[in-house]
Amino acid sequence: MATLSTRVAGAQGVPPPEAEALVATPAAGAEAPKAEEKFDGTTASVAAGGMLVTGNSRQLALTGSGVLETLFDNNGIGFSLLGNYGRGAGEGEPVEVTAENIQGRLRYDRYLVDRLSVFLINTGRRDRFQGLDFRYNLDPGAKYLFVREPATSFWSELGYDFQYDVRRNDARVVLDADGNPVIDPATGQPELLDKTATDHSVRAFVGFRHAFNPEVSLTTGLEYLQSFVEIERARLNYDFLFAAKIVGGLSFGVGFSARFDNDPLPGKEKLDTTTTASLIYAFSNVVEPHKPPPCPPCPVPGPCPPPAPVPVAPAAVTPAPVAPPSAPAELPPAEAAPPPTPLQSP
Repeated sequence: MATLSTRVAGAQGVPPPEAEALVATPAAGAEAPKAEEKFDGTTASVAAGGMLVTGNSRQLALTGSGVLETLFDNNGIGFSLLGNYGRGAGEGEPVEVTAENIQGRLRYDRYLVDRLSVFLINTGRRDRFQGLDFRYNLDPGAKYLFVREPATSFWSELGYDFQYDVRRNDARVVLDADGNPVIDPATGQPELLDKTATDHSVRAFVGFRHAFNPEVSLTTGLEYLQSFVEIERARLNYDFLFAAKIVGGLSFGVGFSARFDNDPLPGKEKLDTTTTASLIYAFSNVVEPHKPPPCPPCPVPGPCPPPAPVPVAPAAVTPAPVAPPSAPAELPPAEAAPPPTPLQSP
């Protein structure tokens, strides 16, 4: 059955109901986790929907959910509540309850560094058609965010799951392979399972969220629980949500969820699935950390000036060879001057 509902969802992406989402596979040799700028803030989600059928068949179905998540400093707190109720009958038949379940979850994360946290999850659930008066799960563990960006988150979780069940009396009757009650020969009454049961499991989870653009986003998560009390028992939970923006904060979403238990209570199916079509209204006050403005573009260099002329050294002048001085030529002997003529008296 597809359900049309209206949701108030975190703009950063709403996690699947069974998982909390904050947030590419790490490359080989990735650096150790280190502190980064944080995406502090609060996101909220409220959903309500229903269906009413009259005439040859009568059916009433109601569904509602809410999620509140907040991140501050090195802490994360999340709370969710989900409920479904349905009644129906064919023409001339008495009206019977066809769906009745409610689940609440409280989660706390403590970030050791910005990508690595330890967490504690408390979950309580009541589901009439799974044969549960009440189921309590306590899940401590560790989470690592491989990618934590405004548009993309990819993370994984690993931890322990403690489960305590209080079963409905009508789900305790042991059935044989043909679906008939097994009679206790000592009492002549049908054999009954214990009213309460506990289980211990290892829990693994992977989640992914991506906004292809401001108008289109995808969120998905897969959870696996393997019991180490009853090795043959395993559970698998899957959630998927695809949302496309219509106008403003209003989007259209298609969701799918599957719950598989390979060892359910007697007479119960192993697989439950739900498909929804919903109208989504997004709200979040998560503030993206401030990023420094980009560096201005480098100026385009102008044409290079022509190279300066290379100075040419003057050619070296080789001096003419100088002849060595020769001995002065001998002068002819000077002739004796004539004797003076004697003066004659007048």
